[in-house]
Amino acid sequence: MHAAWETEGVAIMGGSYRWIPAGVTLLTAGLVGCGSSTSPDPSARVVELPQGGENVDFDDTVYTADLDRVLIPARSEGIYLVDPATAQATRVDYPGAVDSVDAGDGGLFALDRSGRVIHVLDPEGQLKSSVATGGGPDYLRYVAAEKELWISEPGVEGIEVFTLQDSLELAPRRSGFIPVPGGVEGLTFSADGSRAYTHAGNDLVVLDVPAHREAARWPTGCNGTHGSPRIDQDGTFVLASCAKDGKVTLLDAADGHQLGAYEVGGGESLPGHSAEQDYFYVRSDPGSTLAVLDASRESLQEVRTVKVPEVGHCLGAQGNHYWTCDAAAGGVLLFQDG
Repeated sequence: MHAAWETEGVAIMGGSYRWIPAGVTLLTAGLVGCGSSTSPDPSARVVELPQGGENVDFDDTVYTADLDRVLIPARSEGIYLVDPATAQATRVDYPGAVDSVDAGDGGLFALDRSGRVIHVLDPEGQLKSSVATGGGPDYLRYVAAEKELWISEPGVEGIEVFTLQDSLELAPRRSGFIPVPGGVEGLTFSADGSRAYTHAGNDLVVLDVPAHREAARWPTGCNGTHGSPRIDQDGTFVLASCAKDGKVTLLDAADGHQLGAYEVGGGESLPGHSAEQDYFYVRSDPGSTLAVLDASRESLQEVRTVKVPEVGHCLGAQGNHYWTCDAAAGGVLLFQDG
């Protein structure tokens, strides 16, 4: 998340509410547009929204194994699916605004923050059902092990839980609320789905997924947190991310003690992780450097860096690929690792 937005007079640290005029768009590979503030590393493969215009205010991206695609919610421009192996991209024919999206159980789940609504779609974008959220929503995540949707709601300091029903035509049913005092900033899950991780103030919060409750809370070493924490595949390390200087801190996932720290410089931190490469990643927004990091119990070491456009509020990784957004050009940069 980034910047401050308000809902019913409550200031929430969340995504900027700058909307881009809608249009019919397709994703194709191309060159970065002239609006890009910094030229990307020559190794980047660039994916653009050629008819979507510049200054797309990206925020969330997520890889889904169900579709083997990176899901790109492009605000009022709609939903895009990117194949990380080929950089081939397609647009889901969905006419609404979307700020966060995930997939599972045969459906796509699109969150409209301003409308406070979750739309359930089939993979082609056909609307099947909808349900309103109780608070101002920020991020949506599908929890496969529980067949649930978790919606982070910073203004009410917690996570609203919806359970999927037997058909996409039946709207998800509200089934719980998990209090997270001082939170929630970002949301991610362990590989086995038993634990969830979020930030709250200067702390990292561990949630017991089946029990729907807080299991642990550890100091991060940040003066303010930002973005979604990242957990490695083995559940050994957690990467917490800070609200300034592009700083991340490495915590032991067993007891939360700090093992290392790294600063890429710039503004708010955006972290990522690839299970296959076993690397963490970080960039800042604003910031023109993306760093690949190797974690151990002794330190958090820089492996390499690449140049990225200065403004881009997303970062993710899967397999031997990682990606970030170029807000000025309205595109996505795809890198190959190794």
